[in-house]
Amino acid sequence: MVDADATGSSEAAPGPALLPGPRDPERPRPLEGRLASLEGGPPPAHGSSSEPKVASPIPGTGPTSDTELTQSTGLAGEVAPSRGIGPAWRGLWGLVRGHAHALLMVAVGFAVAVGAVLRFATPSHLWLDESLTVAIASLPVSDLLHALRHDGSPPLYYLLLHVWIAVFGDGDVAVRALSGVLSLLTLPLAWLGGRRVGRIASGAGNAGSDAPTWVAVATLLLFSCSPYAIRYGSETRMYSLVVLLVLVFGFTAVRALERSSLPRLGLLTLTTTALVYTHYWTFLLIFTVAAFLLLQARRRPYYRRVTLRAFVAMAASAVLFAPWMPSFAFQMLHTGTPWAPKVQAQVLLDTVFDWAGPQSTGALLGVVLLGGALIGFTARPAGGRELAVRVTGRVPGRYLAAIWLAPLVLAYFVNAFGGSAYAERYTGIALPACLMLASLGIAVLPGTRVRAIVLVLAVGSGLIGGWQLARTERTQAGEIAGRIVALARPGDVVAYCPDQLGPAVHRALSRHGPLTVREIVYADSSGPSLVDWVDYPDRMRHANGTAFAAEVNELAGPDHAVLLVRADGYRFLEGACAVLSDQLATLRDRTVQVYQRDLYEGASLERFSTLR
Repeated sequence: MVDADATGSSEAAPGPALLPGPRDPERPRPLEGRLASLEGGPPPAHGSSSEPKVASPIPGTGPTSDTELTQSTGLAGEVAPSRGIGPAWRGLWGLVRGHAHALLMVAVGFAVAVGAVLRFATPSHLWLDESLTVAIASLPVSDLLHALRHDGSPPLYYLLLHVWIAVFGDGDVAVRALSGVLSLLTLPLAWLGGRRVGRIASGAGNAGSDAPTWVAVATLLLFSCSPYAIRYGSETRMYSLVVLLVLVFGFTAVRALERSSLPRLGLLTLTTTALVYTHYWTFLLIFTVAAFLLLQARRRPYYRRVTLRAFVAMAASAVLFAPWMPSFAFQMLHTGTPWAPKVQAQVLLDTVFDWAGPQSTGALLGVVLLGGALIGFTARPAGGRELAVRVTGRVPGRYLAAIWLAPLVLAYFVNAFGGSAYAERYTGIALPACLMLASLGIAVLPGTRVRAIVLVLAVGSGLIGGWQLARTERTQAGEIAGRIVALARPGDVVAYCPDQLGPAVHRALSRHGPLTVREIVYADSSGPSLVDWVDYPDRMRHANGTAFAAEVNELAGPDHAVLLVRADGYRFLEGACAVLSDQLATLRDRTVQVYQRDLYEGASLERFSTLR
């Protein structure tokens, strides 16, 4: 493959950069060659090597001896002092140099292992979305599918979790382990994806010959230590599955473009179907890729056949999605995301910093990701310690940037004009492209030491941010449930306002043993373990805190207390929960048992004694 603008340029990297060119229509052709021609360059010369065989500074495809490794990485010339140190230090440095390959492998393995452990190390109780997911997945399949009509989600992850629960149980650790396993499965795919990106960049003259291994290692480390991946690898939701399927989708699309055989096209159809059955935001990614295929089919007649075949294979997923279409249509008309506020265009930049984790470490990692992505998009080595920058982008950076940014821009417009949510957890559809682009930028940086320093900063800040996210309590449900168990007598009433507090507290209560209290939920007849999102705004606007207070008071009667789980500030409820509390206080003595804390899902617990 060759960058179209690199042909004949004095900035082009030396050495062969061309891959096999035009061939018989039935003969396979590497994707790198296709991408080069899609850029408008002349067809590459047939028969040349796709990847020069040279020493690499990162283990995997590097030199075969310790001496060669030291020379190729530049460690001896750049770092090792040859004078001014004692014999003992010189001996220690020689030992380090002699085992540089092993030490690098250990360092990478240690970072990956820490990231893997953090995916299973959260002590937090399950919050609303997790509790809802487990409650739905625990139902019989027919009831599960009906419940999802009122929840607003597609069924694939819930069906997987249903089977998982049948095997491993529904404990907090057990149900979260599914997401952890799915997140770990992304790591080998991240390595392979990064390696292919490096090969394309190197073949196009936009990166050095060592780029495949550098990009592979950087991508593996960024995925392993990503605070986003760690957070949602430790949460009972579908976002780890989304990231995994996006990577699988990328591989199947690339393979189908390399050779449009029926098995490869069939795999592309299946992975596209799996995406849309997992999360509806994946439509944004699929539309982006489909638009690119149609555009290239029109611009490059030579590739019209393979691009149109890939497009048809993706479109064929609609046939497999058809059985779910009635539920999907009902959800689009009646559920949506009523809790979601409008966002500003700045959210596109904020998304990267949200991926990077909290506080100062997140800011540092966010800068590394954005800087690496900018370099991967625009730059290539120009010899020595200089980079040649082209603002319109280079191969494959421009494709990765499009797959990263276009779905998020679409999501912003859908939020602005269609009322759907723009939530950080949904943006996992764009995470793989961003991390690969940033990894490419790191691999383009001149000098082994510079690349290593940037990777150390990214890994360190990512693991710190991931540790903070994994170890932070996400809800007060466990604290509130423990206090209810200590206070309540059989027959007492637990009331939830808003209804969104019910699933987490109800689950935490059920973990203490058989329930002896009666539960009632504000403006929701589905019970405390579920939330009915159907026509949610209208239902909440028509509900009345005073009327609900009278209902709760009558249910408790004169001999039982009321325990109110309450939080204010939820959309469409306005002051309804405060009104409910004040009305009960006119009838019973009120004491606050648990004060609301500043958590992701904070709430308070108020006890109203037996009737005066």
